[in-house]
Amino acid sequence: MPESQAARTRPARPGLQCGNGRAEGGDRRAVTCLCALDRLRPPIGQAGHRSVNLRWIMQNLLAVVVSYGGSAHLYGLLATLTAVPGCQVVLMENHVGTRHTRLPDGVRLHQGHGNVGYGTAVNLGVRLHLDDHQPPDWVLVVNSDVVLPADTGDMLPKLLGEAPDDAGAVGFPIRTGDGRPGRESSVLPSPRTNAFMTMRGEAAAEARWPELRYPVGAFFAIRAAAFLRLGGFDPSYWMYYEETDLFCRLRSMGGRIVWADEAWHVVHDGGATTGSSPLFHWELGRSAAIYFRRHRDTLGLSWPGVHAAQLGVLAARKLVTGRPAATARALRILRGLVAGLARPEWEPPHRSVWRVVPTVTRTRIGLLSSGAAQGCVESIR
Repeated sequence: MPESQAARTRPARPGLQCGNGRAEGGDRRAVTCLCALDRLRPPIGQAGHRSVNLRWIMQNLLAVVVSYGGSAHLYGLLATLTAVPGCQVVLMENHVGTRHTRLPDGVRLHQGHGNVGYGTAVNLGVRLHLDDHQPPDWVLVVNSDVVLPADTGDMLPKLLGEAPDDAGAVGFPIRTGDGRPGRESSVLPSPRTNAFMTMRGEAAAEARWPELRYPVGAFFAIRAAAFLRLGGFDPSYWMYYEETDLFCRLRSMGGRIVWADEAWHVVHDGGATTGSSPLFHWELGRSAAIYFRRHRDTLGLSWPGVHAAQLGVLAARKLVTGRPAATARALRILRGLVAGLARPEWEPPHRSVWRVVPTVTRTRIGLLSSGAAQGCVESIR
């Protein structure tokens, strides 16, 4: 999404934005209320060194990196994370045949659990970490093909340390490898937001309902206390909608999301890990059906029809503009939605070349039990 002139001329000082980080009209003119480099920067001492701000270094962080077969950026990503003060790193390898023979010191590798999906792997990584560690302050959810800035070790603790006490999660700007704005957020589904997006687009919907904006799953931080109280990700989702479901529940719990501003961003090209396959399109629609069943009371019975119409309009637009591949993609998503609503037990990924672990098994190994989570939450307090 193009940035406004005001955003382009703003001083490049990384910080956290109040609320949604967007003003009416879709630009990014929101006031930076907590600036990591101004408000909390300690003065330079006589010897020329800055005094240490304990709030920055006391952030106990667990980074859970989810991989399926690794990526070209994985070693560099892990090395950057292990250099972050107070950060412990867990690598969850979902591909059974992958062996990581070279990892940076300090990375804890878990493999052999199979292709359990993104959210379930994060849950499992958190649970295994809690078996022999104290609960962290933050859980950092990381896709294996993310590239982090060189100053991550300095900036990430500062940004998390500046998060208000009532902030349940922190979202971060995302750029593509060639510097273009990436897909970093969306708005929670509803009949109204889906219909609006059909006519005006996702960026306009984010500007219209900033309180419904949430981070996509490639890279975000969530307070461990909130994550555990929510029970983590819902293992029902293999791919897609898992973070939508998580942030919907966080919002229902009264949690708030704050956003790092544009001066500090991560790099991620969507789809680099899994590529493209018709199965993923069907799964996107099937996950929408799961989301509807989970949130029927708040979504309303009309939402599947509105979403189906949205996909139909999208397919027609792509067809008219001469994009048959995009038309086929929209129709596959629609097919997945309809089949997922009609047959809740339908799990095509389980019988595919991806060898996805079935839902019942994912739930057994990836569910954060309420009792265990409550105990961890109490120890955090």
